[in-house]
Amino acid sequence: MGRLSMTDAELDAFLSEERLLRLATIDDDGWPAVIPVWFIWHDRALWVWNLTRAKRTQRLREGTRASFVVDGGSEYVELRGVSGRLAYTFVPDDQVPLAVRAGFAAKYFDSDHPIEPADHHQWIRFELQTCATWDFRKQYGDPSG
Repeated sequence: MGRLSMTDAELDAFLSEERLLRLATIDDDGWPAVIPVWFIWHDRALWVWNLTRAKRTQRLREGTRASFVVDGGSEYVELRGVSGRLAYTFVPDDQVPLAVRAGFAAKYFDSDHPIEPADHHQWIRFELQTCATWDFRKQYGDPSG
């Protein structure tokens, strides 16, 4: 592990607090198609409540490759992040853990009520196949990094 890499505990904390995942798939012309999506980090996986009608949904159903980045920080000395390749599974509503539904509702809707099933959304569980992490705060002696 490099000196700027995150430990597993640091990665868990980072992905639990960040709000935006940039999800990349491959479009019909072979180009990367990157879209920001909301996510929950649960049980070492990224869970996305994805729009059913989105083009990325069709691409994912057809087996496209997927990769991602989640990053944070404003100033150079604060930059942190993780990027890599993803494996994914579409998860039926009745098999989504309550902790995922509740966490998503709390994080994005400030609600105590778990996300209910919706015809226009589909849950996708993304597992990190490869990942690289960085925390520039470590380079500058920040005690939180």
